[in-house]
Amino acid sequence: MRADVRLRGTTPRTILGWLLLMLSVGGCAESVAPAPAATAQQTCERAGGTWRGTRCETSSGGGY
Repeated sequence: MRADVRLRGTTPRTILGWLLLMLSVGGCAESVAPAPAATAQQTCERAGGTWRGTRCETSSGGGY
């Protein structure tokens, strides 16, 4: 004999299944890391500057 509890046509097993599914999907969304931000050195070099220790040097242009 089996006692089947229903909540408006939905079994507790179905509710538990959906709950586990939603938790697993939510966990996957959190584990995706955002793209890393560019470092100051990378930004400097992309702008045409030269990285010197802890600062960016850019030439003013012109002159020999």
